[in-house]
Amino acid sequence: MFNLLLGFSALFVAGCGAFFSVKGIGLLFSGSFWATICMASSLEFGKIMATSFLYRYWYKINKLLKVYLISAILILMGITSLGIFGFLSQAFYSTKSNLDAIESEVNLLQVKKESLKNQITQNSERIKNLTETRKNQENNLTKILDQSTTATITKSGGFFGNDTQEKVIDRKSVELKSKTLDTMQVNISGLESNIEKINSINTNLNSDINNIDSSLINLNKLVTKSDIGTYKFIAEAFNLKIETVVKYFILFIVVVFDPLAVSLVLAYNIANNKNSEEKTIKIKEIFKKPMEIIENLSKPFKRGTKIKHNPDLADPDIKY
Repeated sequence: MFNLLLGFSALFVAGCGAFFSVKGIGLLFSGSFWATICMASSLEFGKIMATSFLYRYWYKINKLLKVYLISAILILMGITSLGIFGFLSQAFYSTKSNLDAIESEVNLLQVKKESLKNQITQNSERIKNLTETRKNQENNLTKILDQSTTATITKSGGFFGNDTQEKVIDRKSVELKSKTLDTMQVNISGLESNIEKINSINTNLNSDINNIDSSLINLNKLVTKSDIGTYKFIAEAFNLKIETVVKYFILFIVVVFDPLAVSLVLAYNIANNKNSEEKTIKIKEIFKKPMEIIENLSKPFKRGTKIKHNPDLADPDIKY
């Protein structure tokens, strides 16, 4: 059972490594994709067979063939590792391009949000100034309302009477006051209208900011749920670029992947060879005793093994 699992693991690891390598090499030479796939597949299969052949016939082949096969296996391991690195790198950058698009959208929304906030701040300052101006206009209006529109005139009492003073309505003052009040009312109404418009604009701007915040939350969720969200967190934790973290991670995989596949192939051959030897020894032990019995029984009948007659040992009662 162990040998079966060992063989399956060797086949599975070697198959996965071959798939990643073949696909990576095919992407590298995409101009002749299927031809490259066939070539890389044959090389991967040849590498596994060469590894098994070297183990099984190590003492039966000459040194030149040994050197060539070992060199070929090592070079193919390097090619496989490069293919795996290319495949995983292409997969990473394909995912990262989508993440970069999301992050670009996030940055644009944040810039837009800051711009809206600045507009709101400017509008708030304008509202403050308009409110102050309206307050001053209202104070001036109150003062004008408090102004008197009467004039004091002196009437002569003649030769025999005293002069008297009377207050009468000054029409010019009334007209001027009325015009001033109308103008100030119009100004105050205009200020109030402007303040209301700006407040309405700020309300719309705040609504836009809320929509942007909702969009940012959704986009950040997409970033968190992305395939490389974990590595982004690790990169930020160690103050590294995400490309650096992923590069080292891929290198660790490459260093282990194909050497492990070749090692498992060798281990499977060793285990099978050991079991074959053990089975041969057991079979020999099973047939050893019967073979000895058969050999002993057949020994007197072999030519040259017949026991010669010894007269001294003959029975005297037997007549010849």
